Amino acid sequence: MTVSSLSFYECGYCTHSKKIIYSKGSYQQMKFPATVALIKHDKIGYILFDTGYASHFFEATKSFPYSAYAKITPVYFSEEKSIKRQLEKDGIDRSQIKYIILSHFHGDHTAGLKDFPEAKILSFNKAYQNISTKSKFHAITKGCLHDLLPDDLEARISFIDKMIELQLDKSYGEFTIGFDIFNDNSLIATDLTGHAIGQFGIFVNLKSGKRVFLVADAVWISDTYEKLVYPHWLANIIIEDKKSYRRNVERLNDLHTRYPEIDIVPTHCYRTGEKVKRGIIYE
Repeated sequence: MTVSSLSFYECGYCTHSKKIIYSKGSYQQMKFPATVALIKHDKIGYILFDTGYASHFFEATKSFPYSAYAKITPVYFSEEKSIKRQLEKDGIDRSQIKYIILSHFHGDHTAGLKDFPEAKILSFNKAYQNISTKSKFHAITKGCLHDLLPDDLEARISFIDKMIELQLDKSYGEFTIGFDIFNDNSLIATDLTGHAIGQFGIFVNLKSGKRVFLVADAVWISDTYEKLVYPHWLANIIIEDKKSYRRNVERLNDLHTRYPEIDIVPTHCYRTGEKVKRGIIYE
């Protein structure tokens, strides 16, 4: 295993009623950070898991149909919060990002892609095919803004789900099928279709022996899988595969119960935001 560190950045946030994503919650507006994970791989270099919001999002949402996206979900962002700027502040040039692992194609995960023109992109073919043939209007109903995708995307993208499938051992709980992204057991991808078709998460196996599971939007907040409290029925509007969504919540609950030493990290959870504020670095 050759991952020496894993850290997090908040790249803007949106607000929404907690009741929608956690049916036992209040109607109070809640902050949902768009977090990005930075993985340091000893042989490959720096890798990003998603890209958060960026100025490209606001350019894209100035006009219809994308303007509807911004109106429905208020977004708060300043250029200093872009992952490119934050990395520069930490002494990491954008040319040092060798790969971007894209969990799915929603705008709050893809907005920073154009800021890393040299990075190779890894995703699931199932996710790409679900949005690549759609019109702008149809794609936005699936949370995707085509204008955020680089013009040379097809030349730079490779598909993890076309790799050889692995049978995962019992230490991965009920997540039994995976893909060894770099063939070194450092990053194991697994399908988390539900919130979006072809969304996936990655198990990060650090050299220290610590395992962290980046689950993207499999849940919005950790309370969902910890307490098995599902989103309000209105959230079904933006959940593409409801049955798979619930099954993933159950599998996360099982993993959390049986292997509490594995840290499960959803992209938008307030606890993930706390990791950013506290400067948590897994080593």
